[in-house]
Amino acid sequence: MFAYMGGKKVHSKWISPYIPSNFKTYVEVFGGAMWVYWMSDKVPVETNVYNDFNRHLSNIFHCAASNPEYYRGVLTTYVPDISNEEMFKKYLAEIFGMNTQDQLSMKRRPNYAMAAKYMLCQLQTFAGNTNLREDTKIYRSPDPKHKFITYIEKFNQSKYLKKLDRLSVENMDCRELIKKYDSKDTFFYIDPPYYNMESYYTSHDFGHDDHVELIELLKTTKGKWALSYYFFDDLPRLLPRKEYEWHHEKTYSVNARVSTAERIELLIMNYKSGLSFL
Repeated sequence: MFAYMGGKKVHSKWISPYIPSNFKTYVEVFGGAMWVYWMSDKVPVETNVYNDFNRHLSNIFHCAASNPEYYRGVLTTYVPDISNEEMFKKYLAEIFGMNTQDQLSMKRRPNYAMAAKYMLCQLQTFAGNTNLREDTKIYRSPDPKHKFITYIEKFNQSKYLKKLDRLSVENMDCRELIKKYDSKDTFFYIDPPYYNMESYYTSHDFGHDDHVELIELLKTTKGKWALSYYFFDDLPRLLPRKEYEWHHEKTYSVNARVSTAERIELLIMNYKSGLSFL
């Protein structure tokens, strides 16, 4: 529903056909902005789960799914603060100044005001393509319609409201989440922080050992999964091509200084997709 570092809005168009049919539970393990869920016609299904270890992101989706009309009203009250650098710094300080008790409270129930402040700040980073940090600077977009306004308007659109109505929200470590929802009727879409690029996404460390643990856990699941990655040297050893389906998709980075920057996205699956592979 919003621009976010590593978001799959554009990529969802080629990812969606590879999502299998006939599953009952859909889980986005590293939810981020959850663009595959919003863009794919394969979902919603019986159970649909958003998860992110970032408590603020989970809170945003908790607010949106719990009471979208009320959340839209709260968001609207922050419209006058758009492009106000003083308020941007104030809200950023509140976001990163939450004590442990406040964070635990937000995990138990939605905090609509904090969600609105987070989104106001997030949508005033440069092109929405970096995660918020304590030292993030405000970016004033030249676009006549601000991204924060566009975000609010989505809560009037049935295509988003219908999917929000079917959404459950978690704030768990990826490994615990997979164990909780794994079944023969589950499909996991997994888009972890790309290897050696983890610091671009979140303050939560997710290093080499975490990537290996995640992959080894996926090998034991009952459910189907599709894993988005960039290539790194250990990947063919960890997920051999003869045992897993590898799809290579040529894409172009929208964040690059050179607009034609080409890269290869990988989608690795533990099932036969029925589609042809490059």
